[in-house]
Formats: sequence, C-alpha cells, structure tokens
Amino acid sequence: MPAIAQRLASRSALLTCALFAGAGALAAGDYGASMDAETQQRIALRALDYILGRNQELLTHKDRLYGPVFELLLLGAERLLRLEDAQAVYLSRHLLTHLFFLAAGLCGAQLAYDRYGRRGLAWAFLLLFLLHPRLYAHSFFNSKDVPFLSLFLIVLWLTHRAFRQNTARAFLLCGVGAGLLISVRLPGFLLGGAVLAARLCDLCLAPDRAARRRVLHTSAAFALAAALALYAAHPYLWTAPQARLAELAGQTARFANNRTLNLFQGALFWETELPPRYVPAWFAVTTPLPALLLGLVGMLTLGQRVRAQTGAALRNTPLRFDLLLLACVIGPALAVILLNSSLYNGWRHMYFLYAPFSLLALRGLHALTGARPPRLRAAARGAVGLGAGATVAAMICLHPYQHVYFNGLVDRATPERLRTRYPLDYWGTSLREAFAVLLDRYPARPVRAYASVPAHVNRNLLSRAERQRITLPPGEGEAAADFYVTDYRENWGSGPVMPPVYAPIIYARQAYRNTLFAIAAVNLDRVDATTARPYRAAYQAAVRGAPAARGAFDVYLDRDAARLTFVQKPCQGAALAAKFFVHAEPVTPYALPPAHRAVGFENRDFRFERRGVRFDDVCLARVSLPAYPLQSLRVGQWTARDGNLWAVAVPVQAAQAARRRAAQALARARAAGPPAVRAPFDVYALPETVIFVKDPCRPADTQAKFILHFVPVARRDLAARPRAAGFENHDFQFAWYGAPVGAACVAQVPLPAYPLQRLRVGQFDSQAQRVLWQNELPGTAFAAAP
Repeated sequence: MPAIAQRLASRSALLTCALFAGAGALAAGDYGASMDAETQQRIALRALDYILGRNQELLTHKDRLYGPVFELLLLGAERLLRLEDAQAVYLSRHLLTHLFFLAAGLCGAQLAYDRYGRRGLAWAFLLLFLLHPRLYAHSFFNSKDVPFLSLFLIVLWLTHRAFRQNTARAFLLCGVGAGLLISVRLPGFLLGGAVLAARLCDLCLAPDRAARRRVLHTSAAFALAAALALYAAHPYLWTAPQARLAELAGQTARFANNRTLNLFQGALFWETELPPRYVPAWFAVTTPLPALLLGLVGMLTLGQRVRAQTGAALRNTPLRFDLLLLACVIGPALAVILLNSSLYNGWRHMYFLYAPFSLLALRGLHALTGARPPRLRAAARGAVGLGAGATVAAMICLHPYQHVYFNGLVDRATPERLRTRYPLDYWGTSLREAFAVLLDRYPARPVRAYASVPAHVNRNLLSRAERQRITLPPGEGEAAADFYVTDYRENWGSGPVMPPVYAPIIYARQAYRNTLFAIAAVNLDRVDATTARPYRAAYQAAVRGAPAARGAFDVYLDRDAARLTFVQKPCQGAALAAKFFVHAEPVTPYALPPAHRAVGFENRDFRFERRGVRFDDVCLARVSLPAYPLQSLRVGQWTARDGNLWAVAVPVQAAQAARRRAAQALARARAAGPPAVRAPFDVYALPETVIFVKDPCRPADTQAKFILHFVPVARRDLAARPRAAGFENHDFQFAWYGAPVGAACVAQVPLPAYPLQRLRVGQFDSQAQRVLWQNELPGTAFAAAP
C-alpha cells in the first residue's frame, strides 16, 4: 500500500477511498437486504460443507453453478469475527462488499495513473467509478453482480500491468485473477480470451526467437494459472471438470430460470425474449450523463487514433489496451444479443461492462482536458465538475435508494410514469424502511405484516427486540396480516395492469415522484373511521343483491364496473392464507395476452393481502375483470399442498356484456370524428383500440372473417413466430369482439403495446377465398387520435 500511495493521485485517491469507506460504514445499516441475500449465504454454506466432506448437496442443488469464492470470503469474515446475531451478519456483508468495491476503484485509479501518468486523472477515474449511483447502492447489498464488476476491474489492472512488465510473474498473477473472475461468472472468459488474443498478436510480431519464446512462456503461465485458479475456486468442477464446465457454459448462455417477466420501456418481456436494445438502453438511461458522454468521446478518439496508427493497434501499446477495453464493452453486449441470453432485473447481470467503459470514459476526459484551446479545456473541466456535482446531489437525495437512479434521458417529472415503464426497487430492499415505519407507528403492539417479496431477510436487519415484534404471515402460522407492503411488482402480468392494492395506503415512499413502496392497512379496525367508511359502504352495496356464486366466500359480480367482490362473514382468518384464483376464459383466445393463449384463459390469482380488507368480522376482497367478452369465469381458493379448497363457476352473461361494450365503443367512435377508413365497415383509430362500425348492418355483413394485421415499427417487438412474417396476424370473427347496437354492428379490438408502423384491415371470404375489401392505416393515425 505505501508503494501505491507514492504513485497514485497520491494522497487524493487514498483519502477519497478512506472518506467513502467511512461514509459506507455509517450508511451500511441504511440499505435493505435483497431477496437473494439468504440464497447467497446458503451458496457459501453448501460449498463449505462440500469442501469439508460433510455432504454432497452442492452437486445436486439448483444453485450449484454459482461460483462461491466471494461468498466464502464473506462467510470466513463472519466466522473470524464470531458474528452470530443476524443483524451483525448482514451489516458485515454489506460493509465488506462495499469495501471490495472501493478496493477495485483504487486498483482502477492505479491503472489510470500507469496508463496516463497524471495523478489528477487517477483521482478523476476513482470518482468516475464510485459516483455511479446504481453501482454505489448495489455495492452494499448485491454480493452477486458487484463483486464480479469489482474483480473485473482488478483483473483489468493486472492485465495492464502484465503487458507493461511482460514478465512470467506478472502474467501468472494476471492468470490467477482471471481464473477467479471466471469462477465468479463465466463471462470472465471473454477477458481471458482477449488477453490470449493479444498474446497471439505479440507472438506473430515478435522480432526474434527469444522474444517468441518469452511470449510463449508468459502465455503458458497465464493460461495455467487461470485454469488452476478456476478449478480451485469452483468446487463444483472438482469432479468431471470438463463436463461440468460445459454445463456451466450452457447455463450461462441460456440460464434456466423460472419464467420471469421484465418490465422494460412500458412493455413486459419474458427473460428469454428480450429485444436487442435491452442492455444498451438500460445502460444509457441509468449511467450518469457525464460518464456516458465521456465514454462516447473516448470511443470516438480511440477510433480516430486507430485509423491514424493502425500498426500500433496490433503491437503491445496503450492503444491496443484501449482496444481491449472496447472489446470488453462491445463483446459481452453482442454475445447477449446473439445468444439471446436470459436477463432480468434490469441490467445488473451486465454491470461489469462499466469497468472497461469507465476507463474509456477516462480516455475521453484525457482528450478533452488535453485539448489545445485553453477555453475548451476549461469548459470541459467545468462541465465535468458540474456533472459530478449533480450526480452527488442526486445520490444524496435518493439515499438509500440510489439503485433506482435514472438520468435525464427518461421522463422523471411525470408522477408515477417511471414506475410503469421500468422496475424500481425490484429486490425489495425498501422493506427495511417499511418495517421501521411500522415499528415506529405502533410501538406498543406486535406488527403483523405481509410483503410482495420475501421479507424475512430485511427483518434480519432489525435489532433482536425489533425482530421479535415483527410477524410475517402466513409463513409463521398467523391467520392474516394487519399490513401489506407492496413494491408494485406483483402487478406485472401479461394482461392489463391491475390496481396495486385494495386496502387504504397509510405510508408511501417516493423517488422522482414515483412510488417505491407503500404500506396498506389490511385490517381496517386499526385505522380511523373516516378511512374505513368507503369500504363499509362497498360491503353494503355488494350484499344488496344475491351473490352470483357461493363457496367459502360469496362471490358478487358487478358487470358495470367489471369486477368481482368476495365476501365472507363471519371472517375465518385461517381461510385467508390460501391463494384466490380467478380464471377468465374469453370468447376468443386472441383476446388473451400472448403468455396465456396456450392455456386458454387469463389467470388473475391474488392473495387476500393484495386485494382484500378485514373489518367488523367481515372479509372483503375485490378484483377487476378483463375488458374483453368472457365465455366463462371460474373462481376459488387453492394451496400448493392441498390443491383446490373450493371452486365455483360464475355466470358471466357474455351477450349482454358484449352489447354494453359495443354501445360504449360506438359512442367513443362517433365522438372521435370521421373514420380513418371508409369502407363496408368504417374504421376508427383511437388510442389503444380500433373500432369497426357498419350502420345499417345486416347479419350477412358480419359472416366474413375480419382482417387485422399489426405491422410494428421494429420487428424485434414481435414474438419469434410472427417476426419472420413481419406482422402479427390478429384476424377475427365478428362474434369475438362485436355485437349489434340498434341497427349498427360494432366491433372493438385492442391494439398491441408496441409502436405500429401501419395497420392492415379488411374482410376475407373464406369460402370463396377472396378479399372482400382491404385498406391500411398508418401508425400515426393512432398517435394523433384524440
């Protein structure tokens, strides 16, 4: 460390790291735990049991492919410090993960000094690396992705050092780092492959036999050290290493995760069907704009230098190292797109891209601060300083939720818009604050709370006395919760977004005027009479008529409001632990979201805490129904252990509902003005829907099939099968979406979520095999509609 202190941005970088370490020690308890925290701990315990020969569970467990080396380090520190209390264990994990992140930043600063020989740039890199709000927050609670990012930067430093010194010892140490990197995450192979490719260039350009021999020796030292370090650090590879390495590679490319939905730019994508823009767009909107712009400048100047000095790009020069950095940014991003790799929870799996990107951004800063006109240098320094100040201010304002940071490229001003376009606190770290709020508001009684994500890991961040006051039903045998904490993620489905909760909100935390989490009072006996009054009125209104079906709950159908109300009196608390199911089968499967078409119905299952309230010995739950015509509706409750506890069919009277919807659609169409297309059926373009109207209409007019082809602006928005044709075929029969309204025939079809280039409409006579009429509407017709 003294040697580093002499060469670095001197004392500035060390002092900066010391300040960050002190701030981190004070702030570590502010950050919640991720819902994967307990899984990560068990990975280390399983690996330790296997190493010590206690059991073989590691070889068969679903998490066997995760590299345990960093988790073993955290476990070793926990045992060395003799930490037993859950709060102390989690706080130590937060702090040690953060310190490793700071150590990586220090190594990156050393690399910057070695690369440019300017202490100011080394210090600037440290700030550039540490002042990424998302990475900073993740450096406390994410022991999966941030350690890989940190180790990636450390290995980049070792790589730069090895090529400068060109000694077997330096390449041996670099190989050890590369092997550990690969053991943590297999994409580390990309950096190892880049090192070997650079050594191959050195071999081809070696001037004599002695130089070639030196290249071969150092390359062998690197490869052998990397292989041994990988083998030693990944116990799963200890038996049958070749077969298990191949298994690891296959799972890395297409991770076998449970079906996971990703909210991205307002649309939902399965983790195996992400659009190619997913990683670049996430990177662009969550990286501070100064770093983003400097990175682009660095890439541009790198391209200019390569064109001017092509030969230097192949020899062992700083220019070639910068090209290696560029390959480490572009290569993994392209690999994810070409392999269609599974990603979820934003771009956290690709956080390591920021290590080489930040070094390219430093190259951009070096180019700007070295510009000849003094005014340009001063303007560049001023802009970078202002940008850094704005980032620091944002981090302070968001604390401890810097991981929901977005830059100015997205709309952060419109209330609740950001939450409907991107996931925010997807790991549920805000539960720590939610529990603190509940304990503070109800100091004299136990707190029974249920959450939309696993909550017990965040309860572990509380003191022992506070943990004893928090009860988490139903996992601990409680009949029902008094409070429900939601992060809104449970609203993600492949159909229309349902309201977040039915119970009254008693506390909410916001960032960018978007709600991160909210606490709802499920037990209305704990709130004031004014808050509970609308729910008592809803109960009285629901029970005025006869229930549409009876089971353990009476089920009331409100056709006008398109919702179901479940009522039980007297309220049997034990029944609330079972999950409610609502299966809506449409008249046509085309009305279903794509994810539900295979089973033929839309699943709107819910837990009581999300859609229900309790008061006056009454259990009341409400759930909205889809807008499309229903063929059947089936409701009930079930548990994973016992299956269906009760199930009933609810009569839906589809014909009456279809006429009512058709009448509403006709009124909307006539209010919108003239039709976009005049044909046998006039076609009206409205936001999110297209309406077909014929007035007057004969039954024969509706016999032919309707043509409806959605042509997207970008083919990648389509699923794999229609992507080849370039459009989504949504042809339909009139009865699926339409009904008569007086003398008119009206059909209303919802539009897809993706932007449309054009819409093809018409009718087709299946018996005569001919098109009766056809026309096209531009996508702008819907954008411009009132």
